[in-house]
Amino acid sequence: MENAKKMADVLGASLDYLMSEDDTQEVIDNAMLQRIKEIQRLAKDDQNTIINVIDAFIRDTKTKKAYAT
Repeated sequence: MENAKKMADVLGASLDYLMSEDDTQEVIDNAMLQRIKEIQRLAKDDQNTIINVIDAFIRDTKTKKAYAT
């Protein structure tokens, strides 16, 4: 089990992903997951600020894609 965890860390994937036989499962970015865990430890006001910035980037990206086609 420890070796499987090390492999998952090296590959940047979760153990669930590596062990799954489901080809449609998305790869989980472990670095992003760690960031989310760190954000959860922040004060609520700081969490809200970060979420607002992320939401703005997502909205802007979607808008750019919509006008690019």
